[in-house]
Parts: sequence; C-alpha cells; structure tokens
Amino acid sequence: MSSNENIVIEVLKRLESVYRPKLEDYVALNLLKLNVSDFEFLVGVVLSQNTSDRNALRAFNALKKELGNSLSPESILNTPLEKLENAIKCSGLARRRVRALIALAKWFKENSELIERLRVLKSEEIRKLLMEVYGIGPKTVDVYILMKLGKPAFPIDTHIRRVLLRLGVVPKSSSYNYISTTIMSILNNDVTLLKELHVLLIEHGRRVCKARKPLCKQCVLIDLCQYGAKINSQ
Repeated sequence: MSSNENIVIEVLKRLESVYRPKLEDYVALNLLKLNVSDFEFLVGVVLSQNTSDRNALRAFNALKKELGNSLSPESILNTPLEKLENAIKCSGLARRRVRALIALAKWFKENSELIERLRVLKSEEIRKLLMEVYGIGPKTVDVYILMKLGKPAFPIDTHIRRVLLRLGVVPKSSSYNYISTTIMSILNNDVTLLKELHVLLIEHGRRVCKARKPLCKQCVLIDLCQYGAKINSQ
C-alpha cells in the first residue's frame, strides 16, 4: 500500500470518529431519505450548485410546493419561467438554474426509455449521457451516480479539493478527473467507503479546513497534512 493510500484510509478512519453529518446540511442525503425519483434527485443537486445545501433544500421545497407537490419533467415544462424563477430564487442564479432544469426536464421526457437503463449502465456511460444536458457537469453527475444509483464515482467539490490538496494526496495542478479516479482507485471502488469519505471531507472542509484561516490547531489530521506541517514549522 502506498503512502497516499495509507493517508486516505487513516483520514477516513479519523473523520468517522469525529463527525456525525446532519441530513439538513446535505441535499443528497436529505433527498435519499425522502426516496425521491431520479429526476427529483437531479433537480436537487442542480439547485445545490454554487450555493449552500440548506439554500438548495429551501429552493427544492419551494419549487415542489409551487408545482403542487408534483415535481416532474412535465410539471417543470408546463410552468411559466417567472414562476419557476421565483420559486428557486433563494438558491441564487435563478435564471441560469431554471434553464438547466428545463434542459434536464426535456432530456428526461425525450429519453424516458433510458431512465431505467441508467441503473444497469456503467458509471462512464451514465456520465457521458447526462453531461450532454445543459447545466449538468461532472460533479452533478457523480453525485447522482454515487448517491442515488449506488455506483462507483467520487464527486469533487471545493471543500474536497482543498482538503486533499492540503494533505498532499494529489498535486496542486490535479484535474477533477484525476482527483476523482485517484480516490476511487485507493478505495477500490467501494461505494460505501466512497460515500462516507465524500461527506466527511466536505464536513471537515466546512468546519476545520476552511479556505481562509483554517483551524489547523484543532485538526485531527494535522500530523498527516503537508499544509499543516508548514504551519507547525512557522
């Protein structure tokens, strides 16, 4: 086992002992508990782009209420743009998000025969299909693949990237795909471990390994961290 593999396994172990993530802080976990449809799940993830998960959940619930508790491709496409934008305004970037939701609704309506097949396709095939939709990027697709479909993927957000870079697990110039595939390889595509590490790294990035003024002295990973070693040497 390489040093990076040892570090990632140890990180997972330590963060598991520290954090108990709350459902309301994570769109994906909340929607999984509600057992929403694939379409509703992707709507929630789109609403979480570039905003807090709490704002995304507020927008999701407001949108569902606006649509008479029937959040479907048809209800999205049959609702005036202004009503859709007003419903999700608390998540910000309402006009762009609505454009993405309409594109997603059209894709689901036009590809209804593909929806069930997504569950038997490989992760890369699913990614290729969905990333053709406006507003659906690699992170959104990977959250859907990992969390909803239970297939191997590792979504990378700003918190996860920051923590892994500071730890020195991946180089600073690493691409999204490089980081994702590196972690998937280290965890042998174990979906349960990938889900746990994804949420725990976000939690750690939010609480301790912050972008500005990270709380290194409170960090349970300090002895594993290249960034922390520099802080300690000053």
